[in-house]
Amino acid sequence: MYLDTSVAIAIYTREPDSDKLETLLRRGDGFISSELLIGEMSRALLAKEKSRVITPALRKIIVKKLDDHLAAGLVHLVALNSLVIREAVEVMNQVYPNVLLRTLDAIHLATYLGIDAGPFFTKDKRMQDAARLLNIPLVE
Repeated sequence: MYLDTSVAIAIYTREPDSDKLETLLRRGDGFISSELLIGEMSRALLAKEKSRVITPALRKIIVKKLDDHLAAGLVHLVALNSLVIREAVEVMNQVYPNVLLRTLDAIHLATYLGIDAGPFFTKDKRMQDAARLLNIPLVE
């Protein structure tokens, strides 16, 4: 299963739908994402800390947990490269004008299209709409 950052952050922090997401994730043997996950998770965790949703200590615990999951092979990250970036541009063009896709979201979708990862899992409506246009199976 491929997860974008919106789902990963909900799994690693407490959000209203975290339990449901964790249940869906437990069905498999971990998940796949883009290397973007590291940067996007870091930014999301800093934002949660700044808004006092989490403490600095909890942010460090979450980062360590993600690192542990990476080391154990529960989380597999697909490397970024120029081919993925070019594919992301093509993805943006394919779904336009129906969906004006953000660059990082297009990179997630392009990464997914380059691998065999099962369904795509996102909470982001814009990405869901783009995935449907690209005939990408979604976790719903």
